[in-house]
Amino acid sequence: MLHHHLLAAPEQHLQAAGFILRGIRGVLAVIGSVIAGVICAFVAKSKGYSAVLFGILGLIFSIITLIVVLVIPRKR
Repeated sequence: MLHHHLLAAPEQHLQAAGFILRGIRGVLAVIGSVIAGVICAFVAKSKGYSAVLFGILGLIFSIITLIVVLVIPRKR
């Protein structure tokens, strides 16, 4: 009986570690999206576009929106 518990313990630790790493990856993804949203908002505002719109799009689409906002010309 003790033998069974000793062998099962490392497997449970690995499952817990995997769960923690997935959580950390999710937190980093959210932080990256927020940073991309803020950058998109600032760049869009400096070019004369809606900071709120591009900030929200930056949160959702991150890098794609950042590329778009960097490529679009300034409003006249």
